[in-house]
Amino acid sequence: MKRSTTVVLVSILLVLVGTGSLFIAYKGYRKYQAKQNQEYRFEGTMGNAPQGFQLDIFRQYLLADEVLNPVIEELNLINEWDLNDMESAKRRIREKFNVRLDNVQVKVSYQDKSKDLAHNVLNAIIKHYRDGLRSAGGA
Repeated sequence: MKRSTTVVLVSILLVLVGTGSLFIAYKGYRKYQAKQNQEYRFEGTMGNAPQGFQLDIFRQYLLADEVLNPVIEELNLINEWDLNDMESAKRRIREKFNVRLDNVQVKVSYQDKSKDLAHNVLNAIIKHYRDGLRSAGGA
């Protein structure tokens, strides 16, 4: 085999290996980026909805300041999320909290980038909501 043919074959092989390496690196980068934006959602059931149940009003009660203030303080969310004030933390919780009806069951969910924090926020909201009902004599 001539020297020029060998040089051409080696060059083609290097280009193919380089292109393959770039492709693999790109795929790895895309997978890494997808993980960075991933959020975990935790969901729970609040029981069956009674006749005339109003989802929006229930959501307002769950996300009232009287419920969210102790949740934010208990979990130290202002520092956890690197926010400036209590209102920013409330806004963030309200954006990521969801209430929906699934047949007759009331489902609540919360999502966050931290799996543990998403679980803890949802549990704390439910706990403080129920504590508020008990202290008001509603449960």
